[in-house]
Amino acid sequence: MKNLIFERDVGAPTERVGVRLYRVAKGFVAERFLVQGDQTVAVQVLPMLVRDDFEGFAAADPHYALMQYIYGEVRQLVWGSEVGKVR
Repeated sequence: MKNLIFERDVGAPTERVGVRLYRVAKGFVAERFLVQGDQTVAVQVLPMLVRDDFEGFAAADPHYALMQYIYGEVRQLVWGSEVGKVR
């Protein structure tokens, strides 16, 4: 079972992009979604097991400039007080 605990999106020039964060039995799962102008939806799923995997995922996002604040919120929810510490 997964429980939605966070959802945010932002408008890009011709689409909407965002992240949903779910609590699951073994931690968290993030879904990055993109809704295109014709209402086509693409979803990427990332199990939130390793912070470096999340950082690489976020950095590779072509909409990172728009999503940076949202990714920061996700970091805080998943890793809390570890955010900002040297890994």
